[in-house]
Amino acid sequence: MERYIGIVTAVSGQRAKVRIERGLKKGEKPRILDCWNTCEAKKGTYVEVEEQTLGERQGKWIVRGIPLLTLLAGAIFGRAVSRYLPFDLGVTMFIGAIVWGLLGFQYARTFKRDVTSRRGKQWAVTGYYTEGMLPEERVES
Repeated sequence: MERYIGIVTAVSGQRAKVRIERGLKKGEKPRILDCWNTCEAKKGTYVEVEEQTLGERQGKWIVRGIPLLTLLAGAIFGRAVSRYLPFDLGVTMFIGAIVWGLLGFQYARTFKRDVTSRRGKQWAVTGYYTEGMLPEERVES
């Protein structure tokens, strides 16, 4: 598994562009990777990047499970806030489930697009890196 160290040049939602500065083989050109920003690193931060793989079966479970779990979470949220709203309990739970379910469906759709377009492989920011530290001494996120 390849690991690189680079600096975050741009952040867009859950994605980050990282310019690789260390870990390149001799003669290999520096490159910019589009990574999944697991650590929510900010622009200008040194980070460690590695390629992660996700099995097809595992990806399907995640894509199907996210909307179902967010529907359930929305219903629970609706039940919790129903005492503060003038609506019936069932209506509040239904609205909460729909809103959270739509958010979960959108997230699952984005996740599916990212994973399937890369055949289960994608670059991910796995930790912060402080200048001068050895890779074994890195800060875990």
